[in-house]
Amino acid sequence: MQVRRLPRLAARIAVALAVLAPAAIVWSGPASAYGSLSVVYALVDTDNCRRIEGQLWVTAGDNGCSLSDSADGTFFEKDAGGRAQKVQLHDGVTMVAKIEFHPYGEKLWVYDTSNDGDTIYVTVAFGCLNSQVFGPYRAPGTSNPIDYTVVDFDVQEGCYVGIHVRDQPNDLDRITLQSATT
Repeated sequence: MQVRRLPRLAARIAVALAVLAPAAIVWSGPASAYGSLSVVYALVDTDNCRRIEGQLWVTAGDNGCSLSDSADGTFFEKDAGGRAQKVQLHDGVTMVAKIEFHPYGEKLWVYDTSNDGDTIYVTVAFGCLNSQVFGPYRAPGTSNPIDYTVVDFDVQEGCYVGIHVRDQPNDLDRITLQSATT
């Protein structure tokens, strides 16, 4: 039995390394448009609403997990085996952007929460799709106080998700790299 598991484990590790290898090449500082950009996040087990990593507070409810913020809050529906990701970017005390990956329905939400003339660009790599990268995605950038874009993916359950956040669409000015699981 262990002989069969080892190749699967080795394959998963190889896929994860392939997804994360580009992230290890360059780590620039925070986005140049911001003075004191900080990143806070939560990786959430959507089966039991347990925070696996990060600083954001998670509240369990009957149908899912809630995380508050100054924009519109976040609700992750229960999804056995799923891991959700929420990232908030702050310039000083002001939240300027947030990113959410919802494993239930495989949806990526990209928010611009500050009309400051700048935005973020998010690319997504799925380990189950041979590390294929999708994006960049960004919020539309209107005069509304909060803009967002929702991207609906159709990938298999248990797939590793690498979320790359950058200051420019095709730039190595990385703000952060996060991960989740469908």
